[in-house]
Amino acid sequence: MIMANPIVSRTELAVGGKTMTVQGVVQKTSFLLGLSAIAALGFFFFIIRGGISGGMAQMITFGSMFAAFGLALFITFRPQKAKALAAPYAILEGLFLGGVSIMFMGIDPSIPANALAATFVTAAVMLGLYRSGMIKVNEKFRSIMMSAIFAIMLIYIVQWGFVLFGSTLPFLFQTGGLVAIGFSLFVVVVASFSLLLDFDNIERGVAAGISEEYEWIFGIGILATLVWMYFEFMRLLSHFQD
Repeated sequence: MIMANPIVSRTELAVGGKTMTVQGVVQKTSFLLGLSAIAALGFFFFIIRGGISGGMAQMITFGSMFAAFGLALFITFRPQKAKALAAPYAILEGLFLGGVSIMFMGIDPSIPANALAATFVTAAVMLGLYRSGMIKVNEKFRSIMMSAIFAIMLIYIVQWGFVLFGSTLPFLFQTGGLVAIGFSLFVVVVASFSLLLDFDNIERGVAAGISEEYEWIFGIGILATLVWMYFEFMRLLSHFQD
């Protein structure tokens, strides 16, 4: 998702050095996904075994979320720092995933596993659609996606403001309502189609001959999109448990 975000538009062409490759992006993405998974599982079982209080676990979970978001923004404007910050970013995302999965398990124990399966199946489908050319990532598609993403971000920011005052946005974030289900389904679709932007940005980056160091940026972007998809799938599934 970071490159439904502006990172790729800020990349620089390689000058006298190695250029980015698809294989390099795959390797960096796999490393970051593995690191994030280790952090998530470690924090998950640490909580399960009572190694930390519920309140502290919640603080770490949401603290990691905001820290990861801040780090992503920093990388957006300082892409040359991506290599050094990629691992810390993946760990923060992992801590968030481990903690938030526990929270959704409190609603229904099957939610995290089902959401994880849905995330990877959807990612595979999106990759297939992109490689087949069935969906073209043109400027109109990009414009629509960017508008949808920024609209969702604005709604989330407003929701965080409501949460600070012990409330929530009516209908949109209340479990079980038709409007909440519809909104959650819309966000899942937008998050899923964001992968197409990631794939297209990678292809454009390779074709443009940008520097090898930007493989880390694309890896971070794909990790961010997959984390977003997983979280939104859990939210969507939770609406059907009320």
